[in-house]
Amino acid sequence: MPRLAELSRALGPDLRPVSGGPLPDRVVTGVHVSELTDPTPYLEGGELLLTTGLGLTGQAAQARSYTARLAGKGVAALGLGLGPTHREVPAVLAEACEAAGLPLLVVPDPTPFLAVARKYWSLLAEAGQEELNATLGAHRELVRAAAGPDPVSAVVRTLAGAVEGWAARLTPQGHIVEVWPPERHGGARQIAGVLARLRAAGPHSSATLRIDEEDVVVHPLSSQGRLTGFVATGCRPPMRARDRQLVLAACSLLALRDERRRRDAQASRAARGAVARLLLLGHDDAARALAADLGIPAPPSRLRVLGVTGPTEGGPDLLDALEQTLPRGRGRVLAAAGPGEVWLLLADRHRPAILAVVADFVVTRAARAVLSRELAVRDLALHLPALRAALDRADGGSVRDLAADVGPFAGSPDLEPLLSYARADLVGAVVAYLRHRGHWEDAARELFVHRNTLRHRIGTATKVLGADLDDPDVASTVWLHLRERGLA
Repeated sequence: MPRLAELSRALGPDLRPVSGGPLPDRVVTGVHVSELTDPTPYLEGGELLLTTGLGLTGQAAQARSYTARLAGKGVAALGLGLGPTHREVPAVLAEACEAAGLPLLVVPDPTPFLAVARKYWSLLAEAGQEELNATLGAHRELVRAAAGPDPVSAVVRTLAGAVEGWAARLTPQGHIVEVWPPERHGGARQIAGVLARLRAAGPHSSATLRIDEEDVVVHPLSSQGRLTGFVATGCRPPMRARDRQLVLAACSLLALRDERRRRDAQASRAARGAVARLLLLGHDDAARALAADLGIPAPPSRLRVLGVTGPTEGGPDLLDALEQTLPRGRGRVLAAAGPGEVWLLLADRHRPAILAVVADFVVTRAARAVLSRELAVRDLALHLPALRAALDRADGGSVRDLAADVGPFAGSPDLEPLLSYARADLVGAVVAYLRHRGHWEDAARELFVHRNTLRHRIGTATKVLGADLDDPDVASTVWLHLRERGLA
């Protein structure tokens, strides 16, 4: 809106201050004409009140009462039109205005009051056009930032500059993805409690609060009805309407970018899921060939399997959390999600970061998780039944690490060499031999092989295991270990 000094400069001699000094920096909300001795019931405050002084008697007490009422109402200034009633400014009126702190201006004869009102509305229109141009320019900058190579950082920086404060992009869990200026991390971290309430309220709830004498607005980002993050902005109060519009525009652009990224992530996730399923089904060669065709890094020869299940089908939510929270690349794990469960194939270099996200997810959802020992990729199918059984027995709210388990299998022979032996079915031979308590004929008959063939395989198994299967302690622990893995 136009300011008093700006309006006076624009009108020149047609609206000049009586004192001749500088006018206070006041916003003029309108131009009103009244000859009433008490026009305040018809005023809201901030107006330039124009009068010919018809109701002014020239008495000092009446002038002081008149100007005190106007100043108390918050009138920006009083304009006295000379000519019809007063040829010059009454001294008592000038003194009363000075005492009340009410600027007094003169509209000389024959300048009509309409000229003052027209100039005010002209300045108001120009200011509105300037604000509109500035707003449109800020919107263009936001669109240009969203189309750049690093859209999140660019949009956050542009938004912070537009509102003349700070801006931040956060994950649904409240982790800061980007904040500008960087030194405003503290303000962004202080909204953690608000984010918890917004998550509970749903993906369409926003909040306004005061932090460190700043107005802070928090808006959610959603895609397909699911919360994908938050945008927070802070600036000196009060936040302007144009700033709120810019915040909504930035949220729309970031939500659009999240939706595009979600679709790309779904396609990439489906491709990696196909590779993971082939590995879990034991088709190692086919999985590596498919990974090469899809441009996915080849799986390592040894890895650990992390199974997660819970009361709800949280597979997509867990994979979303991994991709949103972890640095680029680390969240793109080989994972196969099914009804009520998800299986992650973890390499050593990314395991700690992924486990941290999974542990948080398991605690929040009261889900169950089991982490296998390090396994050969080609033998994942052999271990999957035992892992699924262990997952069914796991306690909720924690990740069970089978590599750290101690108990009935502690000190038992390492079965990995036996499981990875490819030239003969040593596992089947050992299972049959132990099931029939060392009776060669019965075990050979079950396997449809000659007893000498079975003897040869058991001898090979004994060498591979480095243990005597006729030792009762060894036989019992190996049998239970095979049962634990679902192989016996």
